[in-house]
Parts: sequence; C-alpha cells; structure tokens
Amino acid sequence: MVSTACESPPNSQAASLPPTPIPSASPTDPPRQVPTATPPNGPDALVCTERATVPLIPDVIGVAWSPDGRTLAIDHMVTLPSAQITGSPEEFFLDALDLPTGALTPLGVGERQQWSSTGKYLSYWSWDGELRIVIGGRVIDLPKATIPDVRWVGDTLYYFAKDELQSWTEGQVRTISRLPSEVVPTYPVDDASFSADAERFLITRYSRDGTVRRFAGATRTGAVSELDLPDATYTEWAPTGETLLVRYPDRVELRDGDAVRSAPLARFPGPVHQWTPDGRSLLLGSVTPAVSAAITFDAFAAFGAGTPSNTATLPNVLGARGFSPDGRYFAGDSRTSLRTTRLELFRCGTGGPAKATAIPAAAPFPPTDLRYVRPAVGAITQVITPTHTGIDIAAPLGSILVAADDGVVTAVEWVNVGGRRVCVGHASGIETCDYHTSAALVHVGDRVVRGQPVALVGLTGVTTGPHVHWEAKVGTRIIDPLTR
Repeated sequence: MVSTACESPPNSQAASLPPTPIPSASPTDPPRQVPTATPPNGPDALVCTERATVPLIPDVIGVAWSPDGRTLAIDHMVTLPSAQITGSPEEFFLDALDLPTGALTPLGVGERQQWSSTGKYLSYWSWDGELRIVIGGRVIDLPKATIPDVRWVGDTLYYFAKDELQSWTEGQVRTISRLPSEVVPTYPVDDASFSADAERFLITRYSRDGTVRRFAGATRTGAVSELDLPDATYTEWAPTGETLLVRYPDRVELRDGDAVRSAPLARFPGPVHQWTPDGRSLLLGSVTPAVSAAITFDAFAAFGAGTPSNTATLPNVLGARGFSPDGRYFAGDSRTSLRTTRLELFRCGTGGPAKATAIPAAAPFPPTDLRYVRPAVGAITQVITPTHTGIDIAAPLGSILVAADDGVVTAVEWVNVGGRRVCVGHASGIETCDYHTSAALVHVGDRVVRGQPVALVGLTGVTTGPHVHWEAKVGTRIIDPLTR
C-alpha cells in the first residue's frame, strides 16, 4: 500500500518525535498507561513552526488522533488499477500510524475514523457503507447506522439508525429516542451530525432549488426545532461541548444555546477557519497558495472564548488540517507534485518565532507539461464519460478546495444539480468550476492564483457524499482538467 520506512523531511527544521514511555506491540491495542502530555501554554501555544519527522505517507485525506496522542488513524488515497483514459479510480485506505516508532498498520478500506475517548475502540465508515467498530484492526461489531457521522463519548458510540437515535456500549445497543417522521435524515440527500458531547444533533436538508433547512435537536428526547439560518452556507460542531459554527458569505457565528457571537469575516486575516485545540474558539486566516514543496507559515486570529493566544501561526498545509487534542501538533499535507501530497506534522508551543521563516523545497517538482493543481486532497471516484462532465474527487465535508490555476473568479452561485459552484476564468480561455461546494472563500471579480483556497467541500446539489465535481470547459466544450 504505502512505504513504511521513516523518512526525515529534507531540511534542518525537522525534529524527531519523542520516544514512548511504554512500548506496545500494536498501535491499536487497547489503551496503554501513557502519561498525559501537558498542553502548550503561553503566547506561543498556537505557534506551530517546528517540523517533525514522520514516515512518508502520501495523500492523507483525514486524521484522527488517539486520546493518548500516540497513534494516528489516517485515511489516505490509493490509486487502483484501471484502463480508464482520463484517470484511475481511487479509494480511501485506512491505516494506524504509531508516532514513536513510525510503524504503519493496515486497518481496512474506509474513512471518517474516530477513536473512543479511552482509545479502546476505533470506528470508521467502510467502503461498502457499513459502520465498523474495531479493536487492533479486528472488526468486533457492525452497528446499523444509516448516517456516516457518529460520535464517541467515553466508550459509548452515538449514531443515527433510520428514525432512531441509538447508542452502542460494549456490544449493547440501546434506542435513546426517535425522530419525528418529517425530519428523518436520508444520506446523502441530508447531512446529520452530533455535537461533541452527543447531547445535541443537527440535521441539514438540501433541496435542488438551493433551499437548505437545518433542524437542531436534543438527543435524549429526539425533539427538534428548525433553525432560522436562511443565508448560512456552512455549519460545523466544535470539537468540544455544544458550540455550533455557522458561516455566512460575509460573517461567522458561534452559537452555544441562546448565546450567539458574531463577527464579520473582514475582521480577520483571511476566510479559512480552524478550531483551537480546546474547541472553544475559532481561528480564521489565510492559507498561502501551495504550488511547490516549500512550506510557508500563515497568521490566524482567534474568535470566541477560552483562547490561550490571540493569534496563531500555522503551516500552509492542506488536506487533513488540524490540531492534536492536546495541542502539541498541527497536521496536514504538503505538496509533493502538482497533484500529490504527503503527511506533515508540526510541533506547537516550542518557542518558535511568530513570523517563521519558510521551509524551502528540497528539490523542484518532477518536470511535467501539466499546470493545473488538484483542487482537493481526496480520491477520484468518477471520471469524464459521455454522461459525466467532470472529475469527482471525494473529500471530507468542509475541507479546502483550491484554484487549479491563476485567473479571475467568474461565478459564485447556485446551479441546478451542481449546487453551489465557484468558477475561475483563466488566461488560456478555459474556465474551471468546483461544484457541490459549501462556503465560498472568494467573490466574483477576485483575482486568484494557482493553489489559492477558493471554497470548502460541501454536499449541495445532487451528490453521493461530500465531494467536488471538478469541471473545465471552453464555452460549452468540456475539457479534461487532468490533462491540463
């Protein structure tokens, strides 16, 4: 599947990961007695500029950190053999990476992985649409979930099962409550998710005419009420508590019960958002376009409560961007070519400068006649056919989409079937469009450069799950973006 040999990033800023206090035979064994790490604090707590040494793992789409901070459950893209002319289908392969040893253990084929709070269990959504619970890579149960997003609280798993909200604990399934018939979610027409404490849930219903309805509910009773958010483009639960992020074209809100904090996007260095490790605040800023293997560092400003620092310095990585639960690391993908990436980890709170020096690329990208960068770190699930006009790339809901090339934004709008789209016109006369997006990060008339974030992955329009339909055309003539 992938190389498991440890490879040091080719620069002097790389730092080895710490040795584990207690060795283990397998990174997915039941929980070990590992001392709890002390989260960084002080003014540099969110300065993540020291690159760590990790194995070479290409095209990492999602990362889930074990509670002890030792193991990463990663899903990454693997190309499958195909005779297709315009590209090969790809799949989400799931592995466990043991940080201290660099060992990589295959877990299966799937995505949306989550650890239980003790680290005893790992759940994921399999390639055949099943929710699997594993210990040490061995499947121990298959709860009958009908929505991919689930939530662990302790060693209890909460999930949607048709019209029921159910929980799984040590093999025992319990029905907690039932949903009103008019709001029962059907995936992927609807999206549904639990708050971090599983006490609340949100059901988002998309319509072909662009109407989006959102229903918030209480897990214990199943009672729901419709939220009045007609202009909202994206929602997401915080990693702790019951705070809900709501994004609009021009502002962001943090909703916690009746308390609502709001701020205009113009107040921040950029429109890309990221939760702080404690989950109580949001970071907003820009992500420098990544068009080479060099890594730069971007400034983010905090919005919310409980923030250990008013600012953050984060690498311009893509894909699986996010902090470890203890805040000691920031993960993501750097580019290894125009269309491939590799996993990166950066230490936080190590006393690094707030304005860090960029890390140069070890070598230029391999020579190629191609220019377009891949818009998302994800797996190609459908290619161009006589009845399909673009390249479908599956990626997690809310992950970053970037411009394929320099140009001017020509459209930020809703279209039938394609949902919300963002289009960029290029000097070549080609226009590239990203369909099914959620939040747009640009406006019509903006000049953008290759690799610049332009939108977030969504579920709008007619979809089969979170993905981007990447399309290129000259006038009405379809062009294969994989050949550009």
